[in-house]
Amino acid sequence: MRLILIAVLAASACSRPAPDAPAEYRPADDSFSATLPGGWKVDDSPAETRKAAFFGPPSGRGAFTEMIRVSLYPATTPEAYRAARPGLPTPLTETSAGGAKAWEFLSDSEFPDPHGGVKKLSSRVVAVPTPRGLFVLEHTWPAGEPSGRPAFEELLRTFKPKA
Repeated sequence: MRLILIAVLAASACSRPAPDAPAEYRPADDSFSATLPGGWKVDDSPAETRKAAFFGPPSGRGAFTEMIRVSLYPATTPEAYRAARPGLPTPLTETSAGGAKAWEFLSDSEFPDPHGGVKKLSSRVVAVPTPRGLFVLEHTWPAGEPSGRPAFEELLRTFKPKA
């Protein structure tokens, strides 16, 4: 768990600013496109499954407390992905991403806070099956905050995996 938090913090530190206005984003491997939240930082350095991570919002009370990650897994179904992550109590709910059928679930987690104590996070995970594998779009924010975030909704609305 501690390694995950360290990786997130390191990725945030190595990220670059995104354009101020929303713009179409494509990773270097051109595996998908989506509207990138305006002003958010992006980390698109190579990783095993991660295609890109976005950090924001760029200002306000919760500046840079949220992360949106886009990953591609070899799993063939959302259930297979979820089975690989034990302890997720929320059932899968049908939804859509970029007009395609998708499934989502919510989860909460706790991580050691580098400043002491425990940091509680909430995540909304949307799994999009494609012929190339399972795209997983994950939005993480501080627990207790509302889950309806415009940046993630826009990413879901505009997400287009490469055929």
